[in-house]
Amino acid sequence: MSDRPVQRRPGGRTARNRESVLRATADLLLSEGYDQLTIARVAAAAQVAETTVYRRWRTKAHLAADALSELARDENPIPDTGTLEGDLRALLTQVIALVERPEVKRVILTVVSLAAEDSDVVRAKDAFWETRFAGAAALVKRAVERGELPTGADPYELIEDLAAPVYFRLLVTGRPLDGRLVDRAVGLALSRQGIRATSEPEHRASPSLDR
Repeated sequence: MSDRPVQRRPGGRTARNRESVLRATADLLLSEGYDQLTIARVAAAAQVAETTVYRRWRTKAHLAADALSELARDENPIPDTGTLEGDLRALLTQVIALVERPEVKRVILTVVSLAAEDSDVVRAKDAFWETRFAGAAALVKRAVERGELPTGADPYELIEDLAAPVYFRLLVTGRPLDGRLVDRAVGLALSRQGIRATSEPEHRASPSLDR
């Protein structure tokens, strides 16, 4: 048996604390909503000092944004189907499955309604979307490497075109987020890049998206 001291990864405790705090934040957000979220309650649930939370997250808005980003990363991994169209279909289907969960939808509606003049809230929202777009950039990079998109294609524009119909229905009209919407949104996003959708619509094989 070796007598060498065990090499511990630097920052291991910090990483564990971060994971505990984000998990506690997500649990509180989804079970009780944004209005009931406080740094004190998160710290107690995560079994860390409040100063530990404040050291990394200045406000509950930043904390909530980070927790939602982590939730989205876990439940909406960036797909790699081998084609741009397949990736967009898979990504949007994942997004719909997440935002249709009643507890997630409630949090989204609350956060969207927060005062736009609150600079902390604005920065937290920006940080959330920055994280989501950064992940989706990998999808665009692969499409460029396959020759499906030109060099310099803008990930922001592509994902905005893809997701806009979903969030419009979620936040404004309340119409169903069904398979036909996936077909339409993917087709529109591709057409903006000069590409015509060609694959068989997946919602025909996935009736759970249709209501």
